[in-house]
Amino acid sequence: MFSYKSTVSYTMRACLIVASMMSAGPLFADQQVFVSFSMPERLLEETLAESARLHIPANLNGLVNDSMTETIAKIVALTERVPDLSLQIDPTAFERYNITQVPALVVDTGDCFDVLYGTRTLTEGLNRIAYHGACSRASSQEGAR
Repeated sequence: MFSYKSTVSYTMRACLIVASMMSAGPLFADQQVFVSFSMPERLLEETLAESARLHIPANLNGLVNDSMTETIAKIVALTERVPDLSLQIDPTAFERYNITQVPALVVDTGDCFDVLYGTRTLTEGLNRIAYHGACSRASSQEGAR
């Protein structure tokens, strides 16, 4: 059944995503991408380049071969190819969102969060979460009350 409120809600979410992509930072409470150096190099670089463009911080779960030196060397090499890179080592974020594979995109509204796994672009992932995520359904149901 057609619902004016849900259509407006979806339209507003899409506008927020576009505004977020064009702004200096995300409008959602928290957007993060989870990556690993075990990902194919091209996929890792493309994911990090898009996360830098969209101002979405990226997380690593740990060190390369348990070596800070190797990890720093890889991060420095990445920053040469992705100048505005925002990359941190944060295993607690992986635990908090129960990230079990990479790449993963998380949108956390504060009340709930959505995790999307896979190799789609972050822009596609944000759109998918906005329209089909559990948090979007929860806020649509609240708005319909």
